[in-house]
Amino acid sequence: MKLLKDSVNISCKLLKIMLPVSILVKILSHFGIIETISRGISPVMGIMGLSGEMGIVWATAMTTNIYAGILTLFTLTENTSVTVAEITILSTIILVAHSLPVELKVISETGAKPSKILGIRVFCAIIAGVFLNIVFKLFNLYQENANFSFIPEKAKPGIFYWIQGEAKKYMMIFFIIFILLAVMEILQKIGVIDWINLKFSPMMKLFGIESGLSFTCIVGLTMGISYGSGFIIKESREGKYSKRSFFLVAVFMSLCHGLIEDTLLMVSIGAKMIGIFWFRLIFAIVVTVIFNKLMPYEKLEKIGKGIEE
Repeated sequence: MKLLKDSVNISCKLLKIMLPVSILVKILSHFGIIETISRGISPVMGIMGLSGEMGIVWATAMTTNIYAGILTLFTLTENTSVTVAEITILSTIILVAHSLPVELKVISETGAKPSKILGIRVFCAIIAGVFLNIVFKLFNLYQENANFSFIPEKAKPGIFYWIQGEAKKYMMIFFIIFILLAVMEILQKIGVIDWINLKFSPMMKLFGIESGLSFTCIVGLTMGISYGSGFIIKESREGKYSKRSFFLVAVFMSLCHGLIEDTLLMVSIGAKMIGIFWFRLIFAIVVTVIFNKLMPYEKLEKIGKGIEE
């Protein structure tokens, strides 16, 4: 019963965060606000070796989700070709900064200010895109045309189908959180969590993150921010860890999460692992280490109920 109660509590907490933001994004999309944002960032795309039209793709992914971004990409490239290098760069910046309204609200459960994480994600995405563009052009890599092996199905129009899709998404979140909590409880009892914390302790120390948050980082890294933040909600209630650790977790998970599903999705549209997996992982590690070195250690207060309230 406790497991079910915890799952419901965490899922309801995430629902309160995600549902209002999803509704707001739907309204903004309906009134063309996303297109306005797209035009604003188009000039930035050139320094990453991408056309201005790719700004529409990235803006769509940032304000809605990855699938909507990919659908926009297919629509814009129906009569034109793009190189593998361009797809890899675009995919990488999308994976670093996507679904921002929802994910920023969710990641705020770490106690980090959404505005700071927004700046970090967008700035780091641009830096990543510029770096990959320089490397690909310098070594003449991946200049062949990309082939799309996967095209996501377009969502059916109408508010009913949108509500249906959102309901399915939240039910899936509850189910996965329930499974994860059950697995975590079993692993805790047989000592695997302690083993994970011990093995990852050197890396967590490098990040400046307390070792007890290793499993939370692993969940976020492999499965995504929503599930990782679900564990953060659980850990924050226990009040064991410092605000500083939670902020560094937020930085790391924001830059590199969903390594399994998101990576496979981008591979299916022709992106290369060197950008969407290896570079993204190494880049997130480097940025988190930099933040650890730059951040002062004075305030290590426990975050506890502060998040929950």
